[in-house]
Amino acid sequence: MKNLKVAAGFLITALLFYFLLRDLDFELFFSYLIKGDIVLILLGIAVYLSSFLVRGLRWKILLKHLGSFKVNDLAMLEIAGYAVNNVFPVRIGEFTRAWITGKRNSVSRTSVLASIFVERIFDGLTIALILSATLFFYPFPQNVKTLAVMASGMFALLFLFIMFGTFSDKPLKLIRMLKSKLPEFTRFIFDIAEKFLKGASSLNSLSQIFAVTFLSIMVWVFELTVYILISRAFEVDIPFAGYLFMLCAANLGMLAAPTPGGLAVFQAAIVFALRSFTILYEKRMAVAIILHMAQIIPVTIIGLMWLYLNHISVLSAQNDTG
Repeated sequence: MKNLKVAAGFLITALLFYFLLRDLDFELFFSYLIKGDIVLILLGIAVYLSSFLVRGLRWKILLKHLGSFKVNDLAMLEIAGYAVNNVFPVRIGEFTRAWITGKRNSVSRTSVLASIFVERIFDGLTIALILSATLFFYPFPQNVKTLAVMASGMFALLFLFIMFGTFSDKPLKLIRMLKSKLPEFTRFIFDIAEKFLKGASSLNSLSQIFAVTFLSIMVWVFELTVYILISRAFEVDIPFAGYLFMLCAANLGMLAAPTPGGLAVFQAAIVFALRSFTILYEKRMAVAIILHMAQIIPVTIIGLMWLYLNHISVLSAQNDTG
C-alpha cells in the first residue's frame, strides 16, 4: 500500500508538471523570475521560519497531558517533520516527528501522533473557515464555493468528533463496543481510534481550546504575510481576498497531496487561485515557484541538518513505526 501511494505521488507530480509547463513561455517566465524583489523574498522567509515558534507553542498545549516540553524543542521538531515531508512522499514526516518526540521524551508515540492529528484538524478547519469567509468578499466561481463548503463541512465534523470525545466518554464507549462486536482483524483500527481520542484529551478545558484556536489563527496570519510579501515581490497587487484564496487553495491541496512537499500540487493551486485576476500565466508561475521554494528550501536544510546533528535516521524511524 505504501509503495502504491509513493507511485501515485510521483505520477501526480509528473502529470501536473506536464500540464503546468506545456504552454509556458520559458523566456517570459525567467524574465519575471529574475525581477523578484530579493528583500521582500528574504523577509517572507524570515516570517515563515518565525511561524514555527507559534506552531511549537500550540503543540506544547496539545502535549500538555503527556508532560512538560520546551517551545524551542517542539519548534525544531516541527521543522524536522516538515523537512522529512518535503523529501519523502505520503507525509511520513508526521510519523517521524511522533517517533522522535516519543523516543526522546519516553512518552507514547501514538499519543504524540494523536496530538499531530488534532493539530492538522485545527489547521484544516481554520483554512476551510478562512476560505468560506473569503467567498463573502470576492465573487469566486461556483465550483470554488462548492469546494469551500465541502472542506468546511468535513473539518467541522472532525472537529466536533474530537470535541465530543474530549468532553464525553460516549465516543470512546462506542469504539470499544464496535471493537468487541466486529471481527478480530478489524480491531487494530479501533485500537488506533481509541488512542487518538485519548491523545486528544489534552483539550480538556475551554481555555485550552480557545488558546489552540487563537494560535492556529496566528499560524495562518504569519503564513498569509509570507504570501503577501512574496506576491508583492513580483508586483502582484490583488485584493486582500485574493491572497486569502491563494493561502487556502495551496494548503488545502497540500493537506491531501501525496507528493513530497506538495510539489506540483502547490504550484497548480497558486496558478489556479491567481487565474481569477488579470495576471499573465508566466508571472503566476514565477510567484508559485518562488513562494514554494521560500517555504520548503530553508526548512528542509535546517530540518535535515538538525536530524543529522542529533544522529537521527529517518529510515530507522520509519522501520520502527512500520
